[in-house]
Amino acid sequence: MGPGSPLQKRFPLLFLGTAILLMGGYYVLPQAIIENVIVRFFAVVPGAWLLDLITPELPVSASGTRIVSPLVNLNVLKGCEGTETLLLLYAAIVASVRRWTLTLTGLMLGTVLVFLLNQLRILVLFFVAGYQGDWFELVHGFLAPLLILGAVVIFFIIWSRWEGAGSGELRDE
Repeated sequence: MGPGSPLQKRFPLLFLGTAILLMGGYYVLPQAIIENVIVRFFAVVPGAWLLDLITPELPVSASGTRIVSPLVNLNVLKGCEGTETLLLLYAAIVASVRRWTLTLTGLMLGTVLVFLLNQLRILVLFFVAGYQGDWFELVHGFLAPLLILGAVVIFFIIWSRWEGAGSGELRDE
């Protein structure tokens, strides 16, 4: 997709349309599904497991949408589990209109990246809430989302320049 190509010119509309469909689909899901499946099993349970692993002196467990410990109880809400970031990345990848193998590779790698970044965010927020509570809002509402978004944008730029799956070359434009 070279500069000025028809696909590049349509990218904003394809991105916006795909993002609206994906985000709309997410927001019409029943709250119970979002909390009991997405938040619990893709954010809280792995986050609690990681925290319990790295802090053996501090028992940590998952309880519903909460990560519970003697240090802090962290409630992970809809919107804090990384779904919106993931769906926006999906929209950008799909709107790029690449070969299906490259698109699928981007979707899979992007999913792993967003999941890992969000787990890191949960770990950091747990320790910030426990040890530097006055920093929580800054880290939660500004720094962490900005850093995650920046990392996802960098991933998308690298992925969008990739010449082909398995070629190992980046395209110069």
